[in-house]
Amino acid sequence: MDRRDFLKQGMFWALFSSLNAVEGLFSPALAQNYYREAKFYYKLPGKKVKCTLCPCGPEIKGVLAENQTCVCSVRVNIGGKLYITNYAQACILHLDPLEKNPLYHIKPGTTALALATAGCNMACQCCQNWNVSQVGVEKTQSFYLPPQKVIQRARENKCGAISYSYTEPVIFYEYMWDIAQLAREKGLLNCMLSGGYVYPEPLKALVPLMDGFSISVKGFSEAFYQKYCRGSYKILLNALSTIRQAGAWLELSVLMIPTLSDDLKQVKQFCRWVKSELGADTPIHFLRFVPEYKLKLLPRAPVSLMESAREIALETGIKFVYLDNLPGHLAANTYCPNCHKPLVERVGFQIISNHLKKGHCPYCATLIPGKWN
Repeated sequence: MDRRDFLKQGMFWALFSSLNAVEGLFSPALAQNYYREAKFYYKLPGKKVKCTLCPCGPEIKGVLAENQTCVCSVRVNIGGKLYITNYAQACILHLDPLEKNPLYHIKPGTTALALATAGCNMACQCCQNWNVSQVGVEKTQSFYLPPQKVIQRARENKCGAISYSYTEPVIFYEYMWDIAQLAREKGLLNCMLSGGYVYPEPLKALVPLMDGFSISVKGFSEAFYQKYCRGSYKILLNALSTIRQAGAWLELSVLMIPTLSDDLKQVKQFCRWVKSELGADTPIHFLRFVPEYKLKLLPRAPVSLMESAREIALETGIKFVYLDNLPGHLAANTYCPNCHKPLVERVGFQIISNHLKKGHCPYCATLIPGKWN
């Protein structure tokens, strides 16, 4: 952040605090100066609004009364209009390999500028970034970073992509949208890591700007999602189908949580659904659970459980199955589904070797799905 941005940020929060010190002083006119109007909503009688970006949680079903903030902590009804409070308010900015998302079939070794804002439309009890995802902008150390500055930072650091991750990009949709358009113009890839809790129409509108989606699967039932994520398994599956039908590149990250999402029968059922609805070429990453947030008392997922899940996925017919959070494990490599030779070898997020030839196996010429060039 340069000096001008720093001063602008400080002035914003000073003004914001002083305005909120007097109840009712924060008017719609001022909101238009410091907030951004949301893209997906419609007005209801009595100055209520209906958010149509995502289900917004069962307690409100997307309907917000005047001055009410949504469960995502960043969308608020002011004067009968829906505003977002996190536009250009980044709280995380990292240089990450795309493999961290995880995305293994998009230009291996590409460095991405990864960013996030505060807030989330889910409340996963296993969240690793809960300190910023479960609160609003006012409770995070955010900094002003407009879309043009994001692109500038990416080019200064020789990044090949922008990664929207760490919290839930759906809730900073408008910010992500503007960045993604500029990134596309400058030849940068756009990749989104999401929990998939979003309605089809906003997702369809976003697909043309995205080069890849990494969608996180936390469990395998509606009951699990409602109890442990404040989400919906049905909405997730619908989002996966929407992405696939739109023709976007998709990889799945499946979290294996001991005692909660470690039923191998459910794993098999899910893999069958993936093969039938998304295609056998859809990569599945089984992610080892690490105790965090409200599930700190659970153990790490056993390596044997991870390996069993991978074997089931391969037996089901999924061609590319990875084990993540197991540095050094051979299941981090990309293998040819025909001749089974290693094509891209990894240790952690580091690429050790890449034998692909224009997206094909050099040994048997099999086409390996992905975006390699």
